Amino acid sequence: MSFTKEEIREQLPDMPFLTLNAALHRACRMRLIASAWRGFYVILPPEYQDAGILPVSEYIDKLMRYLGRPYCVSLLNAAAFYGAAHQRPMTFTVMTSEPAPRNSDKQTNFLRFISKSRVRQGFPDALVRRIKTQYSSMLISSPEFTACSLVQYTKASGGLSHVLTVLDELTESCRFDRLPKELYDYVPTPVLQRLGYLLDSLLNRQTESGQLYDFISKSPDKTRRTKLDPALPLSGDCYDPGWKICVNTHPENDLDD
Repeated sequence: MSFTKEEIREQLPDMPFLTLNAALHRACRMRLIASAWRGFYVILPPEYQDAGILPVSEYIDKLMRYLGRPYCVSLLNAAAFYGAAHQRPMTFTVMTSEPAPRNSDKQTNFLRFISKSRVRQGFPDALVRRIKTQYSSMLISSPEFTACSLVQYTKASGGLSHVLTVLDELTESCRFDRLPKELYDYVPTPVLQRLGYLLDSLLNRQTESGQLYDFISKSPDKTRRTKLDPALPLSGDCYDPGWKICVNTHPENDLDD
């Protein structure tokens, strides 16, 4: 379902460079193929020729191999695969190693990257799952890793109220009693504290928050005072001593309407 310009040149070494480019351009114009990245093309099945592009989920695995990057589909896109799609994500978010590749807009495909320094060697199996798509497969973050990432990257996830709404549904797929130790290396302790507060105080998920509290208590990093929204200043004297959260915002769950 995909190929690179380098692969074509290896198969047709005698074809002039300009002729090859013209042939690729003509095939794109006829919507037989589409350019998904510089030098990386996808073959369009008949049902996608009108749109002129494949969904990112159908080529992201091979694209990231082409780029030589470890990855997993993350944030709202991962949550959607677990049935927690409160709204259809407007972008397709991929977590990878630093430095993040440039974002890409290809027609209706808006590909966004977030990066983590610890991802250079790839993601531990305990934090990702491989799922099948219509024509391919891809790696997505586990439900628990997804929940943590939504809290860590709230701005990229539509804001804290939207994150809270998605968490309400996503928690059904999470097993906080079986969190892997590898999570300590990829999620800062303050993020776990914020997630615990949201589960406990705003979603009334005391069982899950209790399991997360037990996990945090075994973390090599000590808990400390942290703001619920790090981007906002402190406001008032609202403080949760159990989770050590300074409550400086009050997100609302849209499912409560």
